[in-house]
Amino acid sequence: MRFLSILALSALALTATAQSYTITGKIDAKHNGKKMYLTEQNVLVDSAEVVEGAFKFERSVNDQSVGRVMLAGNRRMAADLVVTPGMQATVDFTARPIAVTGGLNDKLVEINNAVATAGNAVNAKIQELQSQGMATADIQAAVSADIEAVYDIYRNAIEDNKDNMLGAYILSMVASQFYPTLGELDTMIGKVKYASKVPAIMMEREGLLKAEATQAGKMFVDFGGFAVDGKASRLSDYVGKGKYVLVDFWASWCGPCKGEIPNLVELHNKFGGDKFTVLGVNVWDEEEKFKAALGTEGINYPQIYVPRDNKDDATALYGIRGIPQIILFAPDGTIVQRDLRGDVMKKLVEEKMK
Repeated sequence: MRFLSILALSALALTATAQSYTITGKIDAKHNGKKMYLTEQNVLVDSAEVVEGAFKFERSVNDQSVGRVMLAGNRRMAADLVVTPGMQATVDFTARPIAVTGGLNDKLVEINNAVATAGNAVNAKIQELQSQGMATADIQAAVSADIEAVYDIYRNAIEDNKDNMLGAYILSMVASQFYPTLGELDTMIGKVKYASKVPAIMMEREGLLKAEATQAGKMFVDFGGFAVDGKASRLSDYVGKGKYVLVDFWASWCGPCKGEIPNLVELHNKFGGDKFTVLGVNVWDEEEKFKAALGTEGINYPQIYVPRDNKDDATALYGIRGIPQIILFAPDGTIVQRDLRGDVMKKLVEEKMK
């Protein structure tokens, strides 16, 4: 009987922790009749109809989470918020920027306002120094402490809220910039209570894991796409076939990518053959724009086009968060070096071709 009583008490305790929260919203009346959606931890949990420019969600939860309110069919009309049991929140889509208040979201507003104020002061200082004719490097040195002070607002906010979801949400905002290595991010995940429950943080961690698995000395990870003529093509059609392959992940809209193309053309013209080739991997792009760029940019080396909906996510497999990402692969398919650019890239290829 005692055992059953303990179970019963535990069940009551779990039930007691569940509390309702409400989100009331305001949006332009032109959206009357449309649906608003609510997600928690990236999972759709509720919907509500817009009536006379207003909507409302009411749910019962046991724990804190990151929520998002969005207008159906309009990705721009979306707002994140920190959800806590018992919270009374408002989301005003008629405000610019969208205003979210209530519960821990009030603290988030204060933090964002503090960052904006400090950031504006830094920008004003930079403009003043520029007007005085100071060199860029000297300006960077002069404002470095001010910039760190802005970053400290976020760091302190994470520390002050490490035991609630607000700290985890702020960590998700700055993780890629402040904690760029797997070890650094894992330290923060262990320190901030809800960090492992925030999808954005865990996606960041997954990307770092993939990047770590494709560092120098690791064997290439294969993926597929399409050649310029539309035929299926894979990385393994080029890499691991007995020659050095310089692979450039790029897109037609990417300025820095275009800046590296002349270097890649130069290397292909100079060394292309039985021992070396350049391969372009077009990502995050539209097929028509990709093909047009081949001519306008003078690209003369083979290409793999990876559509956005491709079953193989080439950039995810290599933990790529920004392009261009240029990687040199050895004849046996192992990775020689990542993050290659300009003269460093050319020097490395020239050394391998001796």
